[in-house]
This record gives sequence, C-alpha cells and structure tokens, in this order.
Amino acid sequence: LRPVGGAIADKIGGIRSLYIFLTSVAVLIFLNAFIALSFWIAIIVMFLIMASLGMANGALFQLVPQRFSKDIGIMTGIIGASGALGGVAILEILGASTLMFGDYTIGFMFIAANALIAIAGVSLVKSRWRTTWGIKSGGII
Repeated sequence: LRPVGGAIADKIGGIRSLYIFLTSVAVLIFLNAFIALSFWIAIIVMFLIMASLGMANGALFQLVPQRFSKDIGIMTGIIGASGALGGVAILEILGASTLMFGDYTIGFMFIAANALIAIAGVSLVKSRWRTTWGIKSGGII
C-alpha cells in the first residue's frame, strides 16, 4: 500500500499524511492490545495496522525529494531497507512479548509507543523542515 500512501501524501502533504497514518497505527494497536476482539475482527484490525504502516512508508517517500533531492537513490534504498527491518522487528517484538509475558499486550504497547515517538519526532522537526527545505516543483510537505 506504499503507492496509496504516496498518492495521499501528494494530495495532502507528507507530514500531514504521516500524522494520520502513524496515529491510526497507535490507535489500532491500543485497540488490539486492550480490547478482547473476536478472531476475525482482530485479523481486520491487524490488516489495518499493517496497511497504515505501509501507507506511512509511502508518505515518507513523498518527503524524500524535498529533503534529499541529490541523494534520492540512496535514501530510497535506506527507507526501503528500514521498512523491511521494521516488518521483521514487529514479529520479533511480538514473539518476545509472548515468551516473556505470556501474551502480545506488552509487544503491542512497545510498537504503539514507537509510533507515538515517531509522531513526536515529526512534530519536533516539521517547522524547521518547512522553513529550510526548498519545496521542489510545487510539492506539498
């Protein structure tokens, strides 16, 4: 769903898109961690979490040419590799949570906390980004 996230970011801006996608990740993970969902509802919620993460990845790609116009190739590779590592990390975190605590709740909380940290990080740097990045070809950040 990266292309969908990128298309949404092109329409409303990469920063705003990241807020939306990362907030949805945190909310859905909290929901999954604290409410006993039926199997099929839990599957749908997990799909929505993964879809939101994929779209956040696409939104991040929208910001790359604004900041790294001369290094797009390497930055695309780094972002893609980070997304792949993140996918593996989610599995490892949930597995470790189950082994240590007997369920996924702590693992989900850790992942949700990371989404909230990412939102805080974007919030801390967004005004600097807007003033220091020369927006290329009418792009919206």
